[in-house]
Amino acid sequence: MSADSSTGTQHAAIILHSDSYDRVTNALSLASVCLAMGMEATILLTYEGLKRFVKGHYEDVEETNSELQAMIQQGIGDGNIRGIEEKLVSAKGLGLKLYACTNAMAIKGLDLEDMVDEVDDIMGLATFIQTARSAAINWYI
Repeated sequence: MSADSSTGTQHAAIILHSDSYDRVTNALSLASVCLAMGMEATILLTYEGLKRFVKGHYEDVEETNSELQAMIQQGIGDGNIRGIEEKLVSAKGLGLKLYACTNAMAIKGLDLEDMVDEVDDIMGLATFIQTARSAAINWYI
């Protein structure tokens, strides 16, 4: 497995392209597990993946199919699953680095100020590829 040459720590790089509730929570869960195992984790939000991280849109489920929507709402209501905001805050506490894609932000007419506070900054693809190049794990979700 590859390690970050500057720290010697293994790294997971995730491109989050989907705004699907289950995929967003999956990306955050994977990042959290990596972080808990002592790895570093970076998520790059692109295109539809940006939508969940615009202020006020964490828990939007309108575009989720009705069966999954009902299961999500039931699970959160029962306390059996954690919502996106709670998972994100937890992952950030473990050291998650969260970036919004420069090009996707421009296409969607978004600024960093539109995004939730947990988004660290805007990052271009070339910079992300440098991160992903040395990562032990790369996921596209």
